[in-house]
Amino acid sequence: MNIVFVLPGRGSSGGVRATSIFAADLHLRGHKVRILYRADERNIRSLAKGVRNRLIYAGAPDWLYRFNGRIDSFRDIRKCKFEPDEIIVAVGMAMCADLDLLKVENCKIQFFHGSWDPSLLQRAMNLPFPKIVVSSYLKDLAQTSGRGEVLGVVPNGVDQREYFNCVPVSEKTGVGTIYSSAIPKDPVTTLATLKELALRRRDIKIRVFGSDRRPRELKPELYYRFPSLERAREIYSRSLVWIVASSSEGFSLPVLEAMSCGCCVVATDCGGTRDLIVGGKNGFLVPVGDAHAIVTMVEMLLDDRNLCRQIANEALKTSARFTWQKAVTKFEVCLNFSRSHAYQ
Repeated sequence: MNIVFVLPGRGSSGGVRATSIFAADLHLRGHKVRILYRADERNIRSLAKGVRNRLIYAGAPDWLYRFNGRIDSFRDIRKCKFEPDEIIVAVGMAMCADLDLLKVENCKIQFFHGSWDPSLLQRAMNLPFPKIVVSSYLKDLAQTSGRGEVLGVVPNGVDQREYFNCVPVSEKTGVGTIYSSAIPKDPVTTLATLKELALRRRDIKIRVFGSDRRPRELKPELYYRFPSLERAREIYSRSLVWIVASSSEGFSLPVLEAMSCGCCVVATDCGGTRDLIVGGKNGFLVPVGDAHAIVTMVEMLLDDRNLCRQIANEALKTSARFTWQKAVTKFEVCLNFSRSHAYQ
């Protein structure tokens, strides 16, 4: 197959990361693959900021560097040239919403990774193109309020050669989380949760990492900005409980990474987390925006190491089922199905 992934920009987002992995694996499987990303003024500033961050922080990622194939940029998607047999895959809500700007006859597919912006979501879902989604809740949205066939659910994966528990179980203590100022990550609830935990359990270790500047509510010694893969793995591994307090997640790679590193995960019931967590078996789900509910659950786990260990063991089994190889194979099947029907 001849495939082009179209991204709204480049950088450190989960959608870009997944795209680079899919593109690299599909290329290794013998497909012709390229990546196309928007390089408007906003994204150029973001790219420059990313270069600066990589100079300052060793772990600052630009995920597209993981793909050694052809990478092109554009400012106006309508002026892009496509080969007649290229399958155009729009990645993320913004590009999915703009897919109708392309008037070419190519097979076009929307690849949904999230749904936090209602107006953008509605615009994208209303387009009649085939859709691939990363979670069952996005599939339900597409089937109930969208147009176009849902080709399948293709979840993200985790590489257990990269994310695994790297410390003795006896050294796992306290809690960890990722901080982001992005709206769907709900920074307000994240910080409120950490504040309440610090007040109620002054003895526990709190670890936080992220790509944003450290919020003033967090002490410098608690926050790691742009950790390397090895450092992120260690932060996950040393945490007994991992918190995901998002208001919206298309899939949530941090949940899967934390599971793979032996954490017991407490996450909000914010969409994609439902495909990963079975409450009380391999983790716990709490209402979105409820910092007190998160703290209550975390305290219960901190006080019951046997339960925490049992949940973490089940979580590890769950993470083992989500591999990138399986994800790419499902994606490949969806593309083949769509292409064969497009040219009938």
